[in-house]
Amino acid sequence: MGAINSCCIPKHLEVDPSTPKVKGHKRNLSAAFNMSALLGDDSAQNLLNINYATEEELMTLPGINRTTAKGIIEYRRKIGGFKKIEDVALVSGVGAVKLNLIRDEITVSIKQSGSSGPPSEEISPTGSRSDVSFKSETSRKSNGKINVNTANVFQLMKVKGIGQVLAENIVTYRDKKGRFKAIDDLIKVKGIGPNLLSAIRNQLAVDDSESSNNTQPNGHLPASAENDRINTVSPKPPNTDHNNHSNCRILSTSTENMLDILQPIFKSGARPKVTPFNFKHKNRSVVRLASWNVERFDGEKADNVGVREVICMTILENGFGVVAFQELADESSLNKICDELNNPTVPRVKSWAGKRGAWKCVVSKSTGRMYRSMEYNGFLYDTSQGISLKSSAILEKPNKATKDFVRRPFVGIFKMKRFDCIITSVHLKATGLSNEDLDQLQAEIDKVPKVVKALEDHYPGEKDIILLGDFNLEPDQEDFDCLRNKGFSNAIPTGTFTNISNKNMKGSRTYDHIWLTKETKNITSGNSGVVREGLTNPLIPNGWSWGGVVSDHCPVWVEIYVGKDLDIADLTTGAEAIKFTLGTEG
Repeated sequence: MGAINSCCIPKHLEVDPSTPKVKGHKRNLSAAFNMSALLGDDSAQNLLNINYATEEELMTLPGINRTTAKGIIEYRRKIGGFKKIEDVALVSGVGAVKLNLIRDEITVSIKQSGSSGPPSEEISPTGSRSDVSFKSETSRKSNGKINVNTANVFQLMKVKGIGQVLAENIVTYRDKKGRFKAIDDLIKVKGIGPNLLSAIRNQLAVDDSESSNNTQPNGHLPASAENDRINTVSPKPPNTDHNNHSNCRILSTSTENMLDILQPIFKSGARPKVTPFNFKHKNRSVVRLASWNVERFDGEKADNVGVREVICMTILENGFGVVAFQELADESSLNKICDELNNPTVPRVKSWAGKRGAWKCVVSKSTGRMYRSMEYNGFLYDTSQGISLKSSAILEKPNKATKDFVRRPFVGIFKMKRFDCIITSVHLKATGLSNEDLDQLQAEIDKVPKVVKALEDHYPGEKDIILLGDFNLEPDQEDFDCLRNKGFSNAIPTGTFTNISNKNMKGSRTYDHIWLTKETKNITSGNSGVVREGLTNPLIPNGWSWGGVVSDHCPVWVEIYVGKDLDIADLTTGAEAIKFTLGTEG
């Protein structure tokens, strides 16, 4: 393990809760406040970086309204980033007068010695960014190469031969298909031919192994790592081994050392006091099935120590046996949770006194698109509870040209001791303000019974069908009469809210459901619920502060007896063969 010479909070970063906000401003903490500032990188501690600021952040500046903020972002995209503060005056609606008002509150990217390229925070073409996802790797390596798997559009445009359109094509292809395994894979990107690829290949890399090691022999991070914007999801310490910052050095980025470093800074996040579950009810074996929309959950979010602690401890404390996850943003994120459960590195997970389990997971192919990425569904299950997954697949339809679901359901065929069942995880379209959104949601709900019909046709005699996930509508709405008419009931009581936020910890909506057939309901223990405690952690960002929630959804669960199976269906046929029709039900 590395050592820590010293770690402190600079006096000027201490925040007094009673400090009044500056008149005319919407933020108390500086928009530049992040983990790098907390750990000693104070180069721009009170300034808003206009090359990375979102529309909402720009609007916190005096005199900048939404129209002007949009203009700044559009101009920033057009020129590939501001080189100096004075360039902002050229934006329509700013000019010299407004520039003087905001000059002392803004900055552009500042290069440190030994670094090259801007911070690796990824900004979408509209200038927005996910509040839970920043790149934590250096996009430009120490040998000058750009990593095509982590670089954003601005950084790719630094490569000679790559313009904005081509850079956007690379990022779009990467978001859709996943990481590039070799530079030659770029030939698949629209606009890149053999000649161009030959001209740019020496400027590009696909992983860290193509450049020098990112850690120096003395354990210090190289200077290029200083330019990494510390991510709000997976904090990695910058190199602070400079004369000006010698009072706050960090020599290791291991999970254990990060926690050692941060313990003096953050209060330990409280966990609920629970008695480890014994997986029985009235002396009969039970399994708890859960569903959790984990909100744009990518690998970087999973790397955050606080996020991993909340998810893993919530699973262990509540004795879950199967968890269906919605809004996975890549195919690797759920594996990181599975690995943490099986081989824990987070102290609280390591010290869990109850049964730890033996976990496996499966992640679907892409079910559709969500904000800024493809979406995946997944199941995590504990084999030590006698649970096995027989097969899984995204639900298909015969006519692929016909529009069905924005994000297709994911089906898992499970065996739990003597009980078997079909679990279908869904994420229906979110409702917006438009009638078109509401019509699309209603259309998706209307198709759910057709999904049930397809499952019944594929597995004749199977009575235990469970539909769970994010339905984006209250369960008592008449829209769900189509399910009630087929004998389904929701295990989550009406009025039990399933959403959560730091501003409203009690919730106000019931969008996450677990619909059970009447046969399955008859073998439930009567226990079900919504987990609301223990979903925050001091290491999870909350805007420009800390102690955020891991998702805006709470996990929901139901408890089922698994001592016997009352139907005679044969579930050995693979789920990948299931298809449903959008025609009239038979």
